[in-house]
Amino acid sequence: MPFTTRITIRFGEADPAGLVYYPRLFHYCHIALEEFFAARCGITYGQLLARERMGFPTVNVQAEFIAPLVYGDEIEAEIFVSRVGRTSATFEYVLRRTSDRVLCARATLVQVAMNLDTRRAVEIPARWRQAFAASAL
Repeated sequence: MPFTTRITIRFGEADPAGLVYYPRLFHYCHIALEEFFAARCGITYGQLLARERMGFPTVNVQAEFIAPLVYGDEIEAEIFVSRVGRTSATFEYVLRRTSDRVLCARATLVQVAMNLDTRRAVEIPARWRQAFAASAL
């Protein structure tokens, strides 16, 4: 089952044209990932980094920007896992404006499990693999 969270567009996230600057959409995906970990994996992303010394950096990204977002908009970020490999998982993101349910962006991010001390890919632990699988569409 997908996970969803809401994110409000802040003043400083828009460019001089008044639109959300497109790299911010990747930041919203990361916010959704952090919320996903807290809700579905039983650990905050900060705890994952500090206690487990593990992170999930992005190694590949695809995105489609469909409709603009502006300051004050609220988005619903839906996240689900479409593939779980040995050391990586593919997270799919769907960003909709909550006021009218318009699809604003879609993104696919491949994220690899990394030991933060060695900076090397590691196998995804079983407890997170299960949480990822439970969040498949």
